[in-house]
Amino acid sequence: MKLRIAAIVASSATILLIATGCSVPSDTAGGGDSTAAPTREIKKIFFSNILPSYPPLAEADKCFLAEAKKLGIEASTSGPTGLSTDNAKSIDLVSQAIATGYDAIVMQPIDKAQFTPVMEQAQAAGILLATMNTGDTTDTQDFTIGTDYAIQGATIGEAISKRSGQQNIGIIGNAPTGTHLLFTNGVKDGIESQKLDNVKFIVDAFDDGDPNKTVDVVNQMLTAHPEINVVLSWQGLSAAGIMTAIKEKNAGGKIVGVTNDVTPEVAQGIKDGILFGTSKQNFCQMGIGAVDNLVAISKGEKVAKAIDSGITFVTKDNIDKESN
Repeated sequence: MKLRIAAIVASSATILLIATGCSVPSDTAGGGDSTAAPTREIKKIFFSNILPSYPPLAEADKCFLAEAKKLGIEASTSGPTGLSTDNAKSIDLVSQAIATGYDAIVMQPIDKAQFTPVMEQAQAAGILLATMNTGDTTDTQDFTIGTDYAIQGATIGEAISKRSGQQNIGIIGNAPTGTHLLFTNGVKDGIESQKLDNVKFIVDAFDDGDPNKTVDVVNQMLTAHPEINVVLSWQGLSAAGIMTAIKEKNAGGKIVGVTNDVTPEVAQGIKDGILFGTSKQNFCQMGIGAVDNLVAISKGEKVAKAIDSGITFVTKDNIDKESN
């Protein structure tokens, strides 16, 4: 089994939530162990958040800061404003954190080529690195924490298979590589491994990680492939566009969306039947786990190289519970 970490959102230049197509072999904890001799004490820790305005990642910020405070560690977070990722901004923030003398950095490197140089700079400076929800996009980090795509793909496939009749899936992503590829492979592997005969992957389509383009991309995909009746995306910000496209085609009940994360908009879409379900990722645990495991490594303790923070698949049956 391979551990693949999900991401939620991405930019046109990236491959997201989040990026490249390599994977970390997993064992019971995921991908072996990261070990180190005790390093300098972590007194200051920084989180470069790719979308701090996106509610689930705002939750990661909150839990990261609370856990650091509990442990007596000075912590700060920052990221691009608005709801579009900006790799250059994220990289610049990490560079500033290196120059400022942080002891540990949590980051979301959604493009290996762009982020590896700054990660190597941090490593050369003796700074501990954790990546959040970007899987094995990069390999310079001490560990990664987030959603396991193999588990998520199997979970999504099984849930969709419970719908009546043939289920033909079209997947919306930002680009045909990186996290999108990890996610798509996770879904396809889940369908095959569980022998879900009534579930079939048809095609994927790309909106450059720009939610303003999602409606048109979904409409074009559905026009080109009218057999598709499930529109799936790992990009949390694609939910609105998916729902709008389904409504514009007056296809409610015939075509459903499946998304990532639970927001008020997604919760309402599930209740209205436009969305069949969504994967609720555990962003609070990502924030907490990033801090705790960096501290453990600084003390010379063993930490899994890839840590699954878990998901819950949410439908009408449990939306009230999971959206509270």
